[in-house]
Amino acid sequence: MPLFTLPRLLGLASAVALVGGGAGILAVSAVNAGEECALPFSSGTTSDLVSVSGEGNGVPDISFPTPLVTDGRQLTVLTEGSGQPAPAGGFIDFDVSVFVGADEAFLTASSYQEGNPVRRPVAGIVPEFFGEVLECQKPGATVVITSTVGDVFGPIGEDDYLQLDSTIAVVVDVRNTYPGSATGDARLPQSGLPTLSQAPSGHHGLTFPNAPIPEELRVSVLKQGEGETIAEGGFVTAHLTGFVWETRSVFISSFDQGVPLSLVATDLTSAADGVGVIPGLAAALVGLPVGSQVLVSIPPSLGYPQGTTPPGVPSEATLVYVLDILGVNN
Repeated sequence: MPLFTLPRLLGLASAVALVGGGAGILAVSAVNAGEECALPFSSGTTSDLVSVSGEGNGVPDISFPTPLVTDGRQLTVLTEGSGQPAPAGGFIDFDVSVFVGADEAFLTASSYQEGNPVRRPVAGIVPEFFGEVLECQKPGATVVITSTVGDVFGPIGEDDYLQLDSTIAVVVDVRNTYPGSATGDARLPQSGLPTLSQAPSGHHGLTFPNAPIPEELRVSVLKQGEGETIAEGGFVTAHLTGFVWETRSVFISSFDQGVPLSLVATDLTSAADGVGVIPGLAAALVGLPVGSQVLVSIPPSLGYPQGTTPPGVPSEATLVYVLDILGVNN
């Protein structure tokens, strides 16, 4: 039997990066606003045979007649969920378990740890199994997908037990959905700070002014959201880019990773477990509503503790972050 692990099978470890001291913080067919979301494919005689039980907070118990043999992709929605599906260009968080159709054997699963789901873009430009099949699914949904090893995981090694055309049953618990960028109303930027330009892909670019570098913390709200307000210690989902003011260079970008990052809105220098963000960013995040876009200029005194600066960040540098606040779990 091949050695199956989630990072290999899903093409990623859990896609959420809880940034701590070392890192500083430390789509085309998805539903558009106002449109009805049509499932990419429907249930069938095979997916309907899979029964699932459990609380949704760990690998479920499953049952189906063996051998289970599928005829193409099939999807059965066991629990509908509530809220909104991810819009075009958005993202979805989920946990997943995989079972072998021949004998019900457990194959692999995500961590099922709170704050550490798998994150995928929905219906991205590059076809990807989970982004495609989870289109239209809402937070709280549980779905069963039956398909083949090759369809789900691509061209992996075969043996006498599993081949690319072997049927597998995939159980997915949807945790949350997010837009691809901030959705708030535009606000006038503050003077004396860099000017934001944003590519169609969402990437942040800055034009720096010929002005003195601020010595104090500056927070400029570029878009005012209307969602839930970030509380101290909240798990924040955000697209972000970090710049060094003195060199005008980028040292971190969630766009390069393909998915938004997860941040803990607390000062890492005072957090008991050391998980959080640099002091200036923590001060800027708490109190912001979801949907906001902000530019934050952070002086060295509120930046990285001495000796912890990541590559590309000189000591005593002023840092500038642009963040699209996509979600929070307080």
